[in-house]
Amino acid sequence: MRRALLYLRTARHLRWRQWVYRPVRRVQRLLPAAPAAALRVDEVRAARMAEAVAAWGPGDAEGRIRRAEEVCAGRFTFLNHTEALPSPDWRRRHVGHLWSYNLHYFDYALDLAWAFRLRGDPRFARRFEELAEGWIAATADGAGDGWEPYPLSLRTVNWTQALLLFGDALGSAFRERLTGSLARQLATLERRLEWHILANHLQKNLCALATGGLLFEGAAAERWRRVGLRHLWREVEEQVLPDGGHFERSPMYHAIALGDLLELLLLLRACGEPAPPAAVERIGRMADAFDRLSRPDGSLHLLNDSAGGIAPARDRLDALARAALGHGVVETDGVWELPQTGFLGYTAASTGERLIVDCGAPGPPYQPGHAHCGLLGFELDLGGRSVFVDSGVSGYDGDPFREYVRSTRAHNTVAVAGREQSEVWGTFRLARRAVVLYAQADAGEEGCRIRAAYRPFHERRIVHHRTVERGAGDWTVTDRVEGAEDAPLQSYLHLHPEAAVVVEDGGITARLPGVTVHVEPFGTDRLDVVRGARDPVQGWYCPEFGCAVPAAAIEMHVERNNGGVFGYRIRTIRGG
Repeated sequence: MRRALLYLRTARHLRWRQWVYRPVRRVQRLLPAAPAAALRVDEVRAARMAEAVAAWGPGDAEGRIRRAEEVCAGRFTFLNHTEALPSPDWRRRHVGHLWSYNLHYFDYALDLAWAFRLRGDPRFARRFEELAEGWIAATADGAGDGWEPYPLSLRTVNWTQALLLFGDALGSAFRERLTGSLARQLATLERRLEWHILANHLQKNLCALATGGLLFEGAAAERWRRVGLRHLWREVEEQVLPDGGHFERSPMYHAIALGDLLELLLLLRACGEPAPPAAVERIGRMADAFDRLSRPDGSLHLLNDSAGGIAPARDRLDALARAALGHGVVETDGVWELPQTGFLGYTAASTGERLIVDCGAPGPPYQPGHAHCGLLGFELDLGGRSVFVDSGVSGYDGDPFREYVRSTRAHNTVAVAGREQSEVWGTFRLARRAVVLYAQADAGEEGCRIRAAYRPFHERRIVHHRTVERGAGDWTVTDRVEGAEDAPLQSYLHLHPEAAVVVEDGGITARLPGVTVHVEPFGTDRLDVVRGARDPVQGWYCPEFGCAVPAAAIEMHVERNNGGVFGYRIRTIRGG
């Protein structure tokens, strides 16, 4: 049996994992939560962990205090939606599944803990006690959203760090109940690891299990630490690609995973636990890659399922990386490639230009739930600000924009005969998918040239070739579609919502604060500008969960494809 399980773990059999592990989830649902575990906190390690967590600092101190005050007043804001919950009903699903998940995550426990350390006000400690006591009492049967593995993982880490930061400000009786609940939750998590989902979910589970194994002493804690770390280092090898990118190809999930791993490295070091050099080196590559996936101002490039306000901030990741690895997030200048992840780009700090092109496979073969139909799409910053953007993501299950943000028309790319690049369905489903044929980035005298091509899922004779080139200060995007003779083509170009668009002879002028650009199509037959349309959905920008803002989308049409080139030139008229 052990040999068979190890066989399934090998890279050659990744695509069979979900099929094999799906019954595991069915069995997990039949298992009750673990009984209360009598474990003691390892006081020596806890003191070292507390020192390490305190050394990370609060990050955005004002934001911490503001959010803590809101929670003390009974107001909870997640996904850009606020609910007044002086005493939350922990058994009720508020607003929606994801919003309720966020309530159970207890991220705000860290806001309360840091607000207490910054202000010394005991209200913050008492509010944490009140909320945690309420959760423990209301969910004692081990059922509901809060006991699902993902919120279990986030909450146990948040409670652990809050416990360490509050220290003696928490009452001794409450500390005993809290640590007893933590032990029970971790014992339950050990039985419910998300082998059926894998990817970032399993990584979260394993980080939480290892963290709990550091906090407690005893045989169970030692097992959590040993098992959690053994599987986690294996997942790091698989999930972090050789170029440092996370294999789900989402800048947001890359940042989340990087933050988790850096924090765990620092806790392990504080407790005298070694981490494999190969894993540390791979995490270091993640920190290097993160510069390509985010801007110096901290905002993320919104490729695939990515949104702002969810992942750790860039400056926090930079500080954690410096402490854990000895180097931070190093800024890149010039042409760059993440060849395994499939992101290519160019950065020129002197002119404020940033380009990132999506040339990667749609996620790992067995977990493409966060993939979009955005192949050969890009984001382009000019004059130090976002100009041409990806549409982002505003929500998951039940979100009215979910189909749109994953569609081809929501990205700066080309649709053939109105078809999607890959066969997207459901909230996190992807069936037949596009195949990348080549991708290459080269430096030139004036900037860069990126060439790439892919085949859509619906017709293997069709190939979309694209070249994105910077020359003499202008940008040119040239497309050619072979194997789709006489088919209509649609090329999409999405502008930041602050852009004021004017249609003029020969193209479009877009004015934004600090920069004005002119877009001149060539080889196309018709041009439309759509903003905030509902049927079909088009012209929306979703920079955060729960947020959808009308934004200009340029649609350039080729009525009948003849295999010739078409595209557009982008000229900066005025920079900031």
